[in-house]
Amino acid sequence: MTFLLLAQASVALALAQPAAKPTPAIPPETAVAATLEDLRKGELFLDAATIEPIMAASFCGIEGGARICGAFAYLEPIRRMRERGAEVKELRFEDKLVQVFGASAIATYRYVKNWRDRGALHREQGWSTDVFELRDDGAWILVHRHRGK
Repeated sequence: MTFLLLAQASVALALAQPAAKPTPAIPPETAVAATLEDLRKGELFLDAATIEPIMAASFCGIEGGARICGAFAYLEPIRRMRERGAEVKELRFEDKLVQVFGASAIATYRYVKNWRDRGALHREQGWSTDVFELRDDGAWILVHRHRGK
């Protein structure tokens, strides 16, 4: 009898609790834009540890006519710049457009980058096209980047 009363009390208590609100799904364009912002911050602060988990190991990039294949080949120069005291003064992504096509996404934007390395000031600007892939765990990762004037 005691068990029956406890069971009824548990059911009544469970029914009295408000139902948990489902977490609204984040639109994929918003998720890709957030990943792009994380990549920008990682590059701005020369923080390869921020970039590495959101970049495919098979990443391929084209910048200034040179091709960079593999995440390591992209990240190691960033690590070295940080070690020698280089500093990115400004990195802006402007006129961003994010388009999602199923498990792939493309972000296009204009970038402006100013940095100091080994006592010299550098400035670069142009257009970038970044290609993202949706992983099985729901995270978007960068698989390709093409930057040009």
